[in-house]
Amino acid sequence: MEADHFFCSKCRRLKSRCICSRKSVRQRNLELFEERCRDEELRPLFEIDHEVVFFLRNRYGGGDLAEIPSEIPEPLKRALAERGIERLYGFQREAILQILSGKDVVIVAPTGAGKTEAFLIPAIQILQNGGKGAIVYPTKALARDQLEKIRFYASRAGIRVAKFDGDSDFRERREVLSGRADLILTNPDMLDYHLRNTPEFREFVEHLRVMVFDELHSYSGLLGTNIYWLMRRIERFSSPQIVACSATIANPGEFAGQLFEREFRVVSYGESLGERNVVMVYGNLYSAIRDLVMRLKDRKVLVFGNSYRTVETLAWILEREGVRVGVHKAGLPRSVRERVERDFREGRLRVLVSTSTLELGIDIGDVDVVISELVPYPYFVQRMGRSGRRKGKSVGVVVMRDEDSIANYYRRHPEEYFSERLYCYVERDNEVVKRHHILSMAREMPIVKGEIEDEEVERLAEEGSLIDAGDFYIAGDIQTRFSMRGIGGRVRMIHQDRVIGERSLPVAVKELHPGAIVIHNRRKYRVKNLDLDEMVAHLEEVGGEEFTTPLYTAIPSIRRVIERKSSPVEMAYCDMDITIFVTGYVVRNPFDEKFRKVNYLDRPVSYTFRTKGFVLASPFPDEGDGEEYYAGSFHALEHVIIEASDGITGGGSMHMGGISTPDGYIFVYDSTEGGNGLSRLLFGRIERAVEIALDVMENCECGREDGCPKCTYSYQCGNNNQPLNRTGAIDVARKTLSRRVRKAELSAFEETRDFVYYP
Repeated sequence: MEADHFFCSKCRRLKSRCICSRKSVRQRNLELFEERCRDEELRPLFEIDHEVVFFLRNRYGGGDLAEIPSEIPEPLKRALAERGIERLYGFQREAILQILSGKDVVIVAPTGAGKTEAFLIPAIQILQNGGKGAIVYPTKALARDQLEKIRFYASRAGIRVAKFDGDSDFRERREVLSGRADLILTNPDMLDYHLRNTPEFREFVEHLRVMVFDELHSYSGLLGTNIYWLMRRIERFSSPQIVACSATIANPGEFAGQLFEREFRVVSYGESLGERNVVMVYGNLYSAIRDLVMRLKDRKVLVFGNSYRTVETLAWILEREGVRVGVHKAGLPRSVRERVERDFREGRLRVLVSTSTLELGIDIGDVDVVISELVPYPYFVQRMGRSGRRKGKSVGVVVMRDEDSIANYYRRHPEEYFSERLYCYVERDNEVVKRHHILSMAREMPIVKGEIEDEEVERLAEEGSLIDAGDFYIAGDIQTRFSMRGIGGRVRMIHQDRVIGERSLPVAVKELHPGAIVIHNRRKYRVKNLDLDEMVAHLEEVGGEEFTTPLYTAIPSIRRVIERKSSPVEMAYCDMDITIFVTGYVVRNPFDEKFRKVNYLDRPVSYTFRTKGFVLASPFPDEGDGEEYYAGSFHALEHVIIEASDGITGGGSMHMGGISTPDGYIFVYDSTEGGNGLSRLLFGRIERAVEIALDVMENCECGREDGCPKCTYSYQCGNNNQPLNRTGAIDVARKTLSRRVRKAELSAFEETRDFVYYP
């Protein structure tokens, strides 16, 4: 028999393994383009060598229009007309009327829908009758961008506006502190500092009649905890009406109620504006984004990464490809940040890589395409809102890592991604945050005994931080350094005797251990040593393509059980201490994620912090082969539950940690000192997380006992993804959903237990 009978004449492979008739990834992408898109402007997005999973196009109308309320005074009507606004959207009219009636209101509307007019027109009208107002933005840059518009409207009504932030000059500050300003644009950090330290500002606060909190959804988590306590301080001096504005979230009224302890009227726009085009791409994160940027040669591209490290790595890769790229992130000097924004806006930069700092409305001009690492769909829509403002047609690409369990889930169920709803959360009971704000209260005004019913007051009095003065407490110790954005201690990064950056604890232990590779401002460094007593890490500059991930153990100790429940299994939400021991690190390549070698530290680095989290008592899988089978089953399920939580917690998996034990206890904790509320959110919706986890594991095509990066592996694993057992984890997940409850013996975790934990 001739050889051609068995072998393909083109590729010379066995006919059973011939790939000649198999379509390339690009061919399949282009078929999807012809079937679903057919917009030549978008063709380059389909010409990549990474899988395009899905394409979605939605067109939205502008909403119903309504007459401007007769209650609005003529000067403000003329101001609206000057800006081309003769009629209002229905939600704007309703918001204006509700605010003028004295209600606390949450306005929910997409970017560009006109939220500013909806809150500003009635706020100005309120201030015309006397008193002060404050518009609180989460960032200085956002306040700076809105200043011109707000001054325009306010000036027409005789209201004096001042920007009051860390960049304000002496004249601007005097406008506020002298009481001449009627309305200030500020941020939470400025309110916190001057309320505590500046008597003249407390006089301003005493006359507050209205406060507006823009971008309400950005206060989800730790910053929201600070807002809750900050408002308790403000309300000791005045009781302003509160208006909050947000992008689309699932629980606006509930979340605002948690933050401000009030009942809110929710006014919702209900639709987006213009045309939205979304392309879902599945592949290696770094090479897929590199491929997309290189094909969008003449387009202005804004790229979002979910972490400082991802953004720095992407910028480093793109620069190596000859792309002139700007970086936008927290912590940059104001001059650098503004130069990057200006260069992109004016076309000197074609590509800008950013953390979430550019999700909000900072003016960076026209953007043709937004590319984003996978985030929950409501956040992606917020990011996409930066594109297409001029044409009314936004284009966004969401890139899903090919070795990621939740990305693999959305690859199979892309429609579910677009149905995600974003729940915001706040953990009000954070001991570190409470301490700061209670001491601040005592400095601002003596605390009457019984005014604050919290054990923290008694603890502060016992340690002498509060001084018992009979019927009230006064401030004792001097306030230490505190940040409302991140409350862990900060480790300084030192290169050649110069501080080049900082990292917050506890994450600094995992990112700045000896031997770790760090990218900072597009330069690569290796950590020579880490000194947690002095809070410094010394770095040396290096080259090459290697990156590192830490190997570590995390050990929990339960301090207090806050809440128990027994469905679907027995669980408890707790205060807990977490001790992290970094024992070594894995060296990897960023493009294939394969590890090259493992290095162990001569001396482990350890750090203990208090936080909140939950523990669940998992049912045992059917009989397996030894302790490693059980340990691997629980370890795998812990991984997938946390990864599967992204759609539930709003992308919170990066801000939680997990631990499992061989006897079936799974811990999930907030990786922020004191807690950030994420684990509480997951605690309340654990059944849905287990359902997604089961789908991920059952439908993975790897067929491997331990699983793979598409199902059971985790980028955050401190044990190099060992041991793992997918088969056992599937069994445990099924039994969890069928409510196989066993008693949780939590007393054993009140002290550190002496056996293996798998983070």
